[in-house]
Amino acid sequence: MVPCPRCRVRQTDTGRNRCVSCGAQLHRWVARPPAGGRSRKVRPGPAPAYPGPPAYRDGHPHWAFPPVVWQEAEPAGATPWRTDPSGALRMAAWLAATCAVISLIAAAAEGWRFNLMLEGRTKVLAGTTVRASDVFVAAAGAGALAVAIAALLVAAVALVRTHPVAALRLGATPSRSTSAVAARLLVPGWNLYGAGQIVTEIDRMLTAKHGSPDRPVRACVLTGCWWASWILSAILVLIALARGLGGSLQAIADTVELHLVVDLAAAFTAGLGAAMLLRFAGLLRRRAAIPDGWMVRPPAPTRAEPVRS
Repeated sequence: MVPCPRCRVRQTDTGRNRCVSCGAQLHRWVARPPAGGRSRKVRPGPAPAYPGPPAYRDGHPHWAFPPVVWQEAEPAGATPWRTDPSGALRMAAWLAATCAVISLIAAAAEGWRFNLMLEGRTKVLAGTTVRASDVFVAAAGAGALAVAIAALLVAAVALVRTHPVAALRLGATPSRSTSAVAARLLVPGWNLYGAGQIVTEIDRMLTAKHGSPDRPVRACVLTGCWWASWILSAILVLIALARGLGGSLQAIADTVELHLVVDLAAAFTAGLGAAMLLRFAGLLRRRAAIPDGWMVRPPAPTRAEPVRS
């Protein structure tokens, strides 16, 4: 239909240039390409590469899924030592056992020195014997200190890795961050109480995995004894350092006795620590018991079942 610009009558396009009503000239607009121009064919660009699944800021959303405890999946290339800290726990346990043995040797060296002090009140001691005693005490003490520091660092790393693993195996979220666990184990002074907190929490979580769920889980007696011996050893070290500041002969004799007690306490604490770490490694290796009385229910039908008459 072509409208007339004068009378506005719409009429069929019959090829005539005049309006059938008023005789006015009709204008027709025809679009033609410019002279000498060639129409360009727009080629479609390459298809964009697949960017992968959608990424979410706070992890994969859990909506539209059943209400279960979500656990992070292990990466495809993860090695066993990154997920299972039992190897690090065993290494720390062997270092602690070595520290206990060297501490007993250091206690024997202090006992020999104290015996020489008692003998020196009534007779003159040979110089070689005194020098041998001093070298024995210094070597045993330095060795015990070096192995104790190594055992403390390895045990701290192992416990930092064990804490979240124990929580995830229990089906819970770790209650403390990695930095919080490391601070409670390594900060001097704070680790007297914080280390007991961490080992107690690990003990409870690992025991609850294999214990009865209808009663509260308590930490093992071994863990409580280690915590008490850990605090007692620190108190004895402070007492020995304070007594060593005295310059009298009695203060020197008391310091030797206190060093002997400190070495025995260190050996006892290291031995309990080795046993505790080996227990943790054993609990991590043990499989959870299958619950009794559970029945597997078939899935619900997706369609309505026909009613049978």
